Amino acid sequence: MRAVPIVKFVQEEDRVEWLVADLLPSVGFTLFVGRKGIGKTTFAIQLCAALQAGTSFLGRNTLQRNILYIQADSVDDEWRDILRRVAPDSRGYTVVDVPSRCLDIPEHTAQLQDKIQKVQPGFIVFDSLYNMSARPINTEAVQIPVNIMIALTKGLPWLLIHHPPHHESRASGHHSLGAKCSNEWHLERNKLIIDKGRLVKTKEILITRDARGLWCAREDKHEDDDLMHKELI
Repeated sequence: MRAVPIVKFVQEEDRVEWLVADLLPSVGFTLFVGRKGIGKTTFAIQLCAALQAGTSFLGRNTLQRNILYIQADSVDDEWRDILRRVAPDSRGYTVVDVPSRCLDIPEHTAQLQDKIQKVQPGFIVFDSLYNMSARPINTEAVQIPVNIMIALTKGLPWLLIHHPPHHESRASGHHSLGAKCSNEWHLERNKLIIDKGRLVKTKEILITRDARGLWCAREDKHEDDDLMHKELI
C-alpha cells in the first residue's frame, strides 16, 4: 500500500503483461460467451495452442505459457477429433473424463486441484459452466462454482466458456457472473466483441474462418457485405 501524488502516478510505466498482445492480460478471468455451435471451443483451443507454442494468435504476439484445457463439454471421441483437427501437435495438457457437475462435488474438485498442481499451467480453460455445476445460474449461487474456479487457479489467468440466452449477446445467468470477470468476450460469426476489459483498447476484432474451420484475423471490413450479398443471391 502506498500514497502517491496523482501527477506522478500517471507518469509511471504500465505493469500489465499481455498473454495475447492488447487482448488477453496475464491476470483475472475471462468469460467467453457465444451461441451454441458458433465455434467457441475451436477458438479456445487455438488460443491455447498459440500460448503453448508462443506463436501468434489472430495476428497478435503471445507470451509462451503452458496451458491446461479442462474439457467437460464433450465425450472423449468427439474431443479427440476436435483436437486432431485444430491442434494435433500441441504440447499442452487437457483434462478428460471430467464428471458432470464436478465443481459441486468436493471429491471431484480435489481431483481437479491435483491435476492443476501436477501440470503447473500458466493458463487454464474451463469448458463449460453448464456441465461443471448444477448451481442455478440465475441467482447469486452461480458465484459458488466461479469462486471454486478462482480458488483452483490461485491467481492464474483463466477462461470460462459459457452461453448467452436465446437471441441475446450477454452471458446467461445472474448479473454477478459478468461482474465477477475481468474480461468478457462475445464470439460472433465475423467478430470477437470485447464487452468488458478496461485495458483492452480495441473493443471489436474482425475474424473469419478458413477452409479448415479455424479462426483467423480479418482486415476486409467489406466481407460482411459480400457475404450478405451472396446470401441474398
